[in-house]
Amino acid sequence: MNGTAVQPEVSIVIPFRNEETTLPIVLDSLARQSGIERAEVLLVDGGSTDRSVEVIRAHPLGRRAEVRVLRSAPGREGMNHARNDGARAARAPRLLFMQADVRIHDPDAFAKTLRLLDEPGVVGTTFTGLGAGEDFDRYDFWGQVFLARYQRQRCERDFDTKFNGVRRDAFERIGGFDEVRFPYGGEDFDFRVRLLREGRLADTGVEVEHLHGWGRRHTPWGLLRKYARNAECMGATIPVYLRHLRHEPAYPRWFVARLVLSAACLASPWPGAWPWAPLAVLAFALAWAAPVFREIRRLRAVVVLPFAIAVMYVFTLFHLRGWIRGRTQVRLRTTSG
Repeated sequence: MNGTAVQPEVSIVIPFRNEETTLPIVLDSLARQSGIERAEVLLVDGGSTDRSVEVIRAHPLGRRAEVRVLRSAPGREGMNHARNDGARAARAPRLLFMQADVRIHDPDAFAKTLRLLDEPGVVGTTFTGLGAGEDFDRYDFWGQVFLARYQRQRCERDFDTKFNGVRRDAFERIGGFDEVRFPYGGEDFDFRVRLLREGRLADTGVEVEHLHGWGRRHTPWGLLRKYARNAECMGATIPVYLRHLRHEPAYPRWFVARLVLSAACLASPWPGAWPWAPLAVLAFALAWAAPVFREIRRLRAVVVLPFAIAVMYVFTLFHLRGWIRGRTQVRLRTTSG
């Protein structure tokens, strides 16, 4: 696509699959960035069947920066295959990994990231993650159910590939993202601890909104599949977290809670565990549903509690599967989730 032959200062890598509704958000964010002319944008298609590619080619960003669409080879459609393939195709000494459903308001976010990556000892950057904010009311009911728990969160110093810069030489030394264990998600913590062996992470302070599933119709079955994928990711990363607790000192508390939930779900079908195991599952479901009840003040929200109970069992099954198999296997129709 349209661009320049000048050597780029940064290569922005964005994996996507069926993201025609959200790609304009991230492309608009990039088009507003000061100095975007110094970048190349590599969008790696993991097998889209919608109009994602047409949306990219029609976007005016291509008149300001070099924009390339790469197609994943058959069998390499996972998110981390795409990130590694994009990094291999990159021409710049700095990489910036983004997702195809994020909005960045700061027009200097790009410049801040580049400045920090030039500091001695810095090998990567972090950002501040936000929920959907004012756009929450524009989602359908089940989309709001999914987003409710992120609405009031502010994740500072976040490193989860939504807006993270990485020095390319450090990326290559650690071998990039682990696409064997984490082809379909769960890579963030593993990648971060390996990157920290090469240097330090610097915080840009840039605020990034993650607009999960923007413009799509959400269903309870679709959400259950998302939770299955997320649970599998959590299970597959257990050994990594347990080996690197100094980077996540709060992890043991979450790990124990998940073990208790798993034990309660597995024991609840047995009469000898009544009523305590089912009551424990109900307590976890109520805690999970609490943010939904806080954010959604509609009569229809009564269906959320039985849905939350189903989520507890889905979580348990796929969390244990990820832990036992040590890798992620659940694939989604899109790269958001």
